[in-house]
Amino acid sequence: MKIAWVFILNLFIFINTSQGQDSLNDKSLTVKYLIKRGYFFRDSAGYASIPSNQKKWPDKLYYNTVYTSKFLGSPTVPFNFTKIEYVDGEFLVSPTLSLGYGYTWFTGDFIFNEYDKIIVNPGVFFGAVGNVGLQSNFSFSRLGNFFLGGFIGIGSFSLFAGYDFVSLSPTIGLGGRLDLYTIKQDYLNPIGSVKELRKHKSFAFPITYE
Repeated sequence: MKIAWVFILNLFIFINTSQGQDSLNDKSLTVKYLIKRGYFFRDSAGYASIPSNQKKWPDKLYYNTVYTSKFLGSPTVPFNFTKIEYVDGEFLVSPTLSLGYGYTWFTGDFIFNEYDKIIVNPGVFFGAVGNVGLQSNFSFSRLGNFFLGGFIGIGSFSLFAGYDFVSLSPTIGLGGRLDLYTIKQDYLNPIGSVKELRKHKSFAFPITYE
């Protein structure tokens, strides 16, 4: 009998969870994104329970309105083809193909449009990365570099600086990045409170829980 009650309880939980997922699946990509990033719509169950001083987003959001936060963030994939190492008092330039993973923070603003797209206007980027590289002859027998450090950049180009644990030397280099929010907007993460950069226009359409 106890096993039967456990089975019924689990079935009830599964059904309710599935219904919740189905209802969310019916929503637009913009609504899904906002819920994932902690926004509560006015007609949602959790709205009234959130203290006003803990709300990250404005009470109401509008399409085609410019929003900003302290920073925006995204996972990033850095890559470069050349490194400059400081070894025994000398700077050495060597070709290498390196690829890694990291996280970028950047200034800027963003807009939600009616086509479920987030239009981002980025400014200055900075972040932390780890890179693994091959030697110029593409040999897999020995790594060209294992780099941990940071970067600063504008657009897709960055100046990297850190430490190479293969050559055991400080290293700088120029390279690029693929910020993952550019291929999937779910990766875009507003950091800090979100606010309107400029007041929404009177004819702007509100984003609703649809």
